[in-house]
Amino acid sequence: MIQPDATGQVRSFDGTRIAYQCFGDGAPIIWGNGIGVGYQGVRLQIEHLRRRFRVVTLDHRGVFGSDAAGDGGVTMEAHARDCLAVADHLGLERPGYCGWSMGVQVGFEVLRLEPERFCRMACIGGVAGSPFRAALPLPGLDRALPAVLEGVAKVAPVLSPAVRTLLPSTAMVRMATWARFVRDRADRDSFVTMLRGVASHDHRSYLQILAEIGRHDAQAIVPMLELPILFLAGGDDYLTPRRELERLASLAPHGEVHTVEGASHFVILEAPAQSNRLLEEFFRRDDDR
Repeated sequence: MIQPDATGQVRSFDGTRIAYQCFGDGAPIIWGNGIGVGYQGVRLQIEHLRRRFRVVTLDHRGVFGSDAAGDGGVTMEAHARDCLAVADHLGLERPGYCGWSMGVQVGFEVLRLEPERFCRMACIGGVAGSPFRAALPLPGLDRALPAVLEGVAKVAPVLSPAVRTLLPSTAMVRMATWARFVRDRADRDSFVTMLRGVASHDHRSYLQILAEIGRHDAQAIVPMLELPILFLAGGDDYLTPRRELERLASLAPHGEVHTVEGASHFVILEAPAQSNRLLEEFFRRDDDR
């Protein structure tokens, strides 16, 4: 288990208390996590980056150490404003930003609010708008899915006991690898930690956030962003296909793509040494901070 060097809470724009953690010392990088995932799930990246950088993580509203969402709800804009509240509290004027999955959308939403807030941005398995649009094969299904998720959220309390038992089970891990959702070579402890985290949450809130992920769209700002943006793609990621990351990189003035062949959405667990080296090299480039 990894331990932070410092922790704290800050009140966000609507009064929701957001928990954060700090690791290491050096130029700051904010890590934006995937939905329902805490810092323990990405310990392989934090342990590497903290040797040279100050890595700041935060718990999304409604999970782990943060309060349930206040009046601001669980939109991507609310999560982005939570990120800004932590950055302002810690005095991080132009940190680097590294997002994975949902964390990529949060990062783009921060840049929609404050286009010059980050000095660099790394995007791992995430896009600037709804990931459903590229992942779902039938036209219009991406637009219908958020409403379906909202409906399922209403019965989430009934389903939660089964989810808490089944999701982190050995059988579920085997099923996930069989379905090629994650590869056999993934760090098993980290993957199970992610599953346990998701299993522990308020699943009504989790599904509402997932619906907002599907509604989000910040793609229009990508061509206007002047910061360097690295897209790290798993070659076999069917949640955020690499063709979509390549398209976004072509729109960004300073975008680039690196693909790890044979990796899934969990490329950071399947190829941690390669992923960590790429991230460190990217954030060390022309470091004038």
